Amino acid sequence: MQEYEIRILRADKTTATVIEVMHLNDNAAIRSARAIANGQAFEVWRGLDCVYGRDYPCHAPAQPPAAPQP
Repeated sequence: MQEYEIRILRADKTTATVIEVMHLNDNAAIRSARAIANGQAFEVWRGLDCVYGRDYPCHAPAQPPAAPQP
């Protein structure tokens, strides 16, 4: 189990709510955050690493980018 921080964001991208949770992996934490956020923008952090950040281009995507085509 790993500790995660779920941040529910306001429309101006500031943090409205912070929830600390334990999950098995990043995907489980992201699914949980999506349910908690109920359509609002959110971020999921594992320590100092942002593992999901919707509408935040400076944060890490939830999935790795596609491989470049030759």
